[in-house]
Amino acid sequence: MKNLFIFPFFAFLVFFNLNAQSTKGDITLAPQIGLNFSTYTSDASYDLRTSFAGGVIGEYYFSDRWSLRSGLLFDPMGAEDDFNNTDKLNYLSLPLQANWHFGKNRNWFLNFGPYAAFLLSANSELSDGQEIDVKDFVSKMDIGFGVGIGYKFDVSENLQLSIDYQGYGGFINIDDSDSLPFDITNSRSSFNVGAIFKI
Repeated sequence: MKNLFIFPFFAFLVFFNLNAQSTKGDITLAPQIGLNFSTYTSDASYDLRTSFAGGVIGEYYFSDRWSLRSGLLFDPMGAEDDFNNTDKLNYLSLPLQANWHFGKNRNWFLNFGPYAAFLLSANSELSDGQEIDVKDFVSKMDIGFGVGIGYKFDVSENLQLSIDYQGYGGFINIDDSDSLPFDITNSRSSFNVGAIFKI
């Protein structure tokens, strides 16, 4: 009878002490989805554009504390102006970042490094609902810097769930037509959830 109580208690302890900590040589893949909040950095004021994002992040671990992080992300950006016109710029982003894992079980992480973003489409939705293609007026590539912080929840030895915040700031004036009297660069924040698979 005593064993009926001891076994569930032991199983409970094992479940909540799982440690999926990665070590040198480990490779992980992490599909993720998220919510982007983007705007422009410029001399004019712009409101946020909110959109869904997603992609896959891969990491190679040099130790239990440091890894190299990259991947492919569908990365919507753009902004809304004071006249309710919304630029919808969609990019395929390629980050290349260092990732520092910290905390007792290395469940926290802080990543930082450059981004390259390649323009997929660019449309401007006017206040009357009309949508026009503006791809010819937008720089085909954006280069910037990203930083993020997140937490990984251990599920099993080879699986974790993650939640993170990522910020990005572009360096390139995306007004390819030089039609504006000032430079305009991308700025984006995102909140993401994902699953991390050790392969």
